[in-house]
Amino acid sequence: MKEETRDDLTGLYTRRELYTLYQGMPVGSFVHFMFMDIDNFKNVNDVYGHNEGDMLLKAVALILDKCASDAHIFRLGGDEFVLLFQGEQTREYLCSVADKIIRRITKKEGFSHISAAVSASIGILYHETVNGILEDVLLKCDIAMYSAKNHGKGRYVIFNDIAEQVFSEIEMQKRQDAALENGEFEIRYLPVISAQTSKLKLSQIKLYWNMPGGITREQEDFLPLFEKNGFIRQLFKWVLQNALEHLQKYHSTTGLKGKIGLRISRLQLLDGEFPQIIAALSEKSGVEPSELDLEIDENSFDRGSDTMMTALRDLKEMGFGISIIGVGSTFKSMVYWDKLRYDSIIFDPEYLHNALESSRGRQIIKTLLSMGRELKMSIIAEGISTKEDAQFLSGCGCNAISGYYYSPPLPLSSYYEYVKDKITQGNEKVEFPFLNTLTSADGKHTGHIIGQNIAFCRGISNKWGSLLFPGGGFRENVVELPASILAESSYTICMWLKPLKQISWTSIFYVRYQGGFCTFSPFVVGGYSIFRISEDTDINGFHDALARQIPQDTWTFVCVTYDHFTEMEKSYINGRKAGFRADTPSLPACRQILLGGDPFQPSFEGYLSGITFYEGVKSEDEIQEIYQHFFEEPGFCGSMEDFWMDNN
Repeated sequence: MKEETRDDLTGLYTRRELYTLYQGMPVGSFVHFMFMDIDNFKNVNDVYGHNEGDMLLKAVALILDKCASDAHIFRLGGDEFVLLFQGEQTREYLCSVADKIIRRITKKEGFSHISAAVSASIGILYHETVNGILEDVLLKCDIAMYSAKNHGKGRYVIFNDIAEQVFSEIEMQKRQDAALENGEFEIRYLPVISAQTSKLKLSQIKLYWNMPGGITREQEDFLPLFEKNGFIRQLFKWVLQNALEHLQKYHSTTGLKGKIGLRISRLQLLDGEFPQIIAALSEKSGVEPSELDLEIDENSFDRGSDTMMTALRDLKEMGFGISIIGVGSTFKSMVYWDKLRYDSIIFDPEYLHNALESSRGRQIIKTLLSMGRELKMSIIAEGISTKEDAQFLSGCGCNAISGYYYSPPLPLSSYYEYVKDKITQGNEKVEFPFLNTLTSADGKHTGHIIGQNIAFCRGISNKWGSLLFPGGGFRENVVELPASILAESSYTICMWLKPLKQISWTSIFYVRYQGGFCTFSPFVVGGYSIFRISEDTDINGFHDALARQIPQDTWTFVCVTYDHFTEMEKSYINGRKAGFRADTPSLPACRQILLGGDPFQPSFEGYLSGITFYEGVKSEDEIQEIYQHFFEEPGFCGSMEDFWMDNN
């Protein structure tokens, strides 16, 4: 090669000479390429000026010459370089050269006075056959180099390793328009289940591409490509229209509102008209904005974030839910958690899987869950497949869980059948006001007294009366309620207690099942109260959720819950979770409900008011709302325990 073909600044050969050399090589001979770009070079020019940038380029040229003396080295322009190796070279050798180059540039060899972070991203093309078309070769190198940049910079990627994925993306890009027109895309719904109540919290859209030849691709295979080429806009419009139609049908068949999680793109958020467009479509369909939870991937919080935040605020003000998905893949979104009150953050399945494998990882998850609660965001764990992980997350305060533990994404045709028993149809509850009668407020259930001297008295407020239990022996002076009240396996029981005497192991309620029982005792040895569940054949004995003791001569609000799906029991005192126990056996077929005593211990002495049986499991937030609602009732005669409450 001629000396006049060298670059004036670095002394390396130019792009033109690269073409000349390549075209002169024998067709069919083997060559190997490296395409290198200097990471953050623009920052050096902007901060230090172009003279310093030129000095850095000269230093990099020297590094390349030292590390690859057997290669032809070219400067294509700017901060882009190509290294061409001829003949037989091993993969290991090329990787070692790339490692040396990256290491020396990262150490700033020859330009250590520049404090800006500088590294190099390299794309390697190994064992390529000369075919006379250099553009195809450089394109492969360029793709590998940008893959290195997208995976954190300061590294190399070998095109041969990603070639299958690249060619697959090229084929998908060719087919995308026809696929949408031919109905090859399919919406499936992933149920997101409340970790505390096992009720449906959200139906999250997952896209599938049913390609010709029986190949089905999941959205992770094609959405990143559509984000890059802009096809995501057309696809989203199709998804939104279908989601709105599905919600309309749900309205008409159930009379209820739904909630769908719908992924949006950063490209849409950079479009200033997007909030108005989606709001107009929502209004036209009769779907309220609150029924759409718009999900943005945390990797989108990179470029154009200020414009994105403006759009997200507008959407939030319009009433749409806003969630961040993929949290943990990079944690890029964390610096924006204080910029907007997001409805939820959804953990990345791979991050969760890895974190749950170690005690330190689990501690980090606990910390993140605590942070989410402080910021008033729901925390959703995606990709959970085992009961152990579900129980751990629920016990740490995770709000909702999805994954194969509950169900994979399902086609619309079978989705409703799966989740219909998990849809909250309203406040299914049975209240006993005890206003001179043992009949429930809805008139459907009536209890009867076993024993004597049980009196109707004034209760916690004007709305509620109370029962005054006089105490007694085993199963003496109690009230029996119909067993049908607790027909469901999962339940919540709330009540106000005012004990007049501390009687160890006395029960305020006792429920007998086909093969076991559950009970709540306000006083047990050691200064505790206890919510106990026991299965007759369980060799582990009693399953107890211990909490602090209920005070004497004071009205106290007590709630207990049992979730048959997660097998967790919990107790709450004055609206706050006070105790829980996992791995509790499920007890089928309620046989008997007793208030004020049980068959094994002396009976309760004191007042019981406001007892309510709920179908399903109430969350801690819901129980706090129930507790605080009593204070608004006329004639309320209790006192609020608020020393732990958030007054902000």
